[in-house]
Amino acid sequence: MLLFTGIALATTSSASPHVIIYAFDQNPAGSDEGNEWATFHNPSNESVDIGNWTFESTHGTTAIDWIAEGTILYPGAYCTYTPHYGWLDNSEEAIILRDAKGEEVGKTIQYTFIATFS
Repeated sequence: MLLFTGIALATTSSASPHVIIYAFDQNPAGSDEGNEWATFHNPSNESVDIGNWTFESTHGTTAIDWIAEGTILYPGAYCTYTPHYGWLDNSEEAIILRDAKGEEVGKTIQYTFIATFS
């Protein structure tokens, strides 16, 4: 069985710090609950305070989670979020990352998981 992980680059606005949604898995092997994840990346040469930023799912029941105050994403660093619950639908899903002011910093493409069996 071949499992596919959704990978999407986010769009960024020039007014916001350079943090992107690097990758996500909306339909991991086994139970989705506690196994779905999203990874954020700081490709810049400066640290970015991502405390009080939010990320949200966009399809079905929208889930919004806050990043803890004081969280710093260092230059070149990655941060992976894995909630204990299922937060991403397996079809027509996208993730939006917002800064502490509520401005959109990044958004994935809308994605539908397609399993391929061999």
